[in-house]
Amino acid sequence: MGADTQYVIEMKDMYKIYPNGTVANSGVNFRVKRGEIHALVGENGAGKTTLMKVLFGLEEKTKGAVYISGKEVNFKSPREAIASGMGMVHQEFMLVPSYTVAQNIALGNEKKKKIFCDRKAEKEQMEKISKQFGLTADFDEPVYRLSVGAKQRIEILKVLYNNAKIIILDEPTAVLTPQETEELFCSLRLMVKDGYTIVLITHKIKEVMDISDSVTVLRNGQTIKTLKTSETNPDEITRLMIGRQLKPKRERVERQREKTIFEVAHLNVMDRRGALKIKDMSFSIKEGEIFGIAGVEGNGQSELIDAIIGFLKPASGKVFYDGKDITGVSTADFRRESIGYIPDDRNLRGSSLNQSVAENFIICSHSGGEFNKGPFLNWKEVKEEARHLIGEYEIKTDGETALVGSMSGGNIQKVIVAREISKKPDLLIACQPTRGVDVSSIEYIHNKIIEQRNEGAAVLLISAELTEIMGLSDRIGMLYDGELVAIRDNDDTITENEIGKYILNGRQDQSGTEE
Repeated sequence: MGADTQYVIEMKDMYKIYPNGTVANSGVNFRVKRGEIHALVGENGAGKTTLMKVLFGLEEKTKGAVYISGKEVNFKSPREAIASGMGMVHQEFMLVPSYTVAQNIALGNEKKKKIFCDRKAEKEQMEKISKQFGLTADFDEPVYRLSVGAKQRIEILKVLYNNAKIIILDEPTAVLTPQETEELFCSLRLMVKDGYTIVLITHKIKEVMDISDSVTVLRNGQTIKTLKTSETNPDEITRLMIGRQLKPKRERVERQREKTIFEVAHLNVMDRRGALKIKDMSFSIKEGEIFGIAGVEGNGQSELIDAIIGFLKPASGKVFYDGKDITGVSTADFRRESIGYIPDDRNLRGSSLNQSVAENFIICSHSGGEFNKGPFLNWKEVKEEARHLIGEYEIKTDGETALVGSMSGGNIQKVIVAREISKKPDLLIACQPTRGVDVSSIEYIHNKIIEQRNEGAAVLLISAELTEIMGLSDRIGMLYDGELVAIRDNDDTITENEIGKYILNGRQDQSGTEE
């Protein structure tokens, strides 16, 4: 049976089963009309990214049929998909930092003039596309100097330069400010008006409602429903995604805040190249308080955390925990304190993918004696504790002996959150705690952070998600180019738009900042 020609993409009865038996897609049906923005949503592990990888030739299907503009295709590589007029912008940018913007865009598709690259013709085409869709760029600038938002524009310009008419965007607004998100959406609307088709993988329901024409919901590797966005609402989409209504956010318990748990005083930090990334930064966090730092990625967040946890030695300034000077302590000594740390990169810093869930739970605590039986680990107790945390934190896994690397991103994040919060730390450092996780995992992690705050912990929250910062923080510091340009109480007088201006432009409004 053929495809319906009104659809530019049609995937019928799609199965993707990995050699280890994991079923990523099970009979998925997915159809996209030409000239629409079609949102693809679902929890972590629902099969969204796998389905798009099959479509783009990055994964081989187990069973099913794929049609592009009514013609059956079976892409064996991204090169074949690109040749058919398809492009994909991945969540992790795939640019060469030392190359210029123009070199990155033309890479692999250079225009030739005899035996040489015709750089003039390349740049003329790039400038034409840039103006047509409002994707501003400095084509002579090295990519390593660009902001996250600018890098994303380059990725989109690259697929347009390669003549893509179907564009897949994987979580495109994950690290963008509200202003950058709106600029992106303006460009997408211009593309659709010009006949392009957009598939948008996202977990942000508000954005689904704002930008998409249609939405398909996946759950447990299956298609649950496809809807016209104008005929649905956020509650219905959420219910279809997770199979239930979201629980209300945990109530904040207001308490007298007296004791300062954590303090950074006049901190200056250089990166490994010798560039000053944190500039005379000062802030403090009291017990029972969440201090959120909002900022576009690349403005010093990584260097700040590395200096706090002992990966980088500050050039000057002090870091205090519970009144003790911990400036420059080793990471091992830092981890011996009553401090929980949820890193921004769960795979590189937060977990050991080749070890079991139980082994990941005791990372950083195996030498502390809690699970020791003489000189050895008491594995019976370790496994009992692991089973307890799997149940309490609603972690989807095949058991405490399952390898963490076999789990979805959201469940790996829950393992890290469970490990760090179950220790009942006095200070919790949470860096991008819900990046790339689904709506129910976000809900769960947010409630756990609020629970820690209510029980008296000081929380340092660093996030590129302004809704997360505003939804959790008691006070908010706005980070721009390594400086806290403003610190404000999180009350009715502050808006996402105002924070966005601070972190995009570094507007120096000192009212309400700490001295």
